[in-house]
Amino acid sequence: MCENCKQIDQRAITVLPYSPGETIENRHERLIALLVTGHTDASAARQLGVSRRTVTYMLRSMMDELGINNRFQLGIAVGARSRICAACPSPRQPAMTGHRT
Repeated sequence: MCENCKQIDQRAITVLPYSPGETIENRHERLIALLVTGHTDASAARQLGVSRRTVTYMLRSMMDELGINNRFQLGIAVGARSRICAACPSPRQPAMTGHRT
């Protein structure tokens, strides 16, 4: 696992409930870190100390901000913006499987 992916994974594990002075951007980053590591909306909500409906609202807010229509597009957009690891496969490049074509 690359260093960037380890950092995302570590942020998801150490997430604490929101604090009153936290920015929207920070909240979105924390939510994304949880979802990237496999949390459902409900489990991410529990980790963050908010309702599932708040998680849905946050995701919709991110989609509106980026001008996209669904969670798949949101995943692609977030992945493209955070792609800094050459060791990880890019969305346009399949992972190496050991087979030559």
